[in-house]
Amino acid sequence: MTIFLTGGNGGIGSTIVDVLKKANIEVISPSSIELNLNKEFDVTHYPEIDGFIHCAGANDLKSHDNVVLNELYNIFKINTISFIELCGQLKFKNNSNIIAIGSLYATMTKENRIQYTTSKHALLGAVKTIALEKASNNIKVNMVSPGFVDTPLTRQNNSQERINYLNQNIPLGLTNPLEIANFCLYLIQYNNSITGQNINIDGGYTLKGL
Repeated sequence: MTIFLTGGNGGIGSTIVDVLKKANIEVISPSSIELNLNKEFDVTHYPEIDGFIHCAGANDLKSHDNVVLNELYNIFKINTISFIELCGQLKFKNNSNIIAIGSLYATMTKENRIQYTTSKHALLGAVKTIALEKASNNIKVNMVSPGFVDTPLTRQNNSQERINYLNQNIPLGLTNPLEIANFCLYLIQYNNSITGQNINIDGGYTLKGL
């Protein structure tokens, strides 16, 4: 089994790569130098694959009245447009699984998240549409949306006080990236019926909000 994965160097992406490899799954995960999602690319030379996980993502805090169009386009290109392009260019075997790593901001939002939120909402729309269009080949397409995940980046971008607050107020605390990776492994190996869905893995965050 061979899986194509973007964003393999991030906290979530690297964990997914490790989990897949431990399950004896071959992972093709080009670096950002080998595959620059912000520019035109061609991946049609890669071999036929059993699945694709789009873990690459970009975020930049901006309010709607401070948006710089070039920055907005770049975020959409990486988060959303490249996913659509990759789904069209990669060669999938029948019964493959495609996973877009989404976010809580695919269905909700917060101030100063206009660029990220709109790109993730659009990504969910792409997941649902591509799921319908690939169903004839029994290819399933889903979004897995993490909440607050305990990664080095999360700890870098939040004070210890904020980390403590999240752990105390999210019903199950910060999510371990292994939970994301293990669920992706399940979808890749066993999923035959779930498609066009957005699955939150958020420790119960969306049950109450913070």
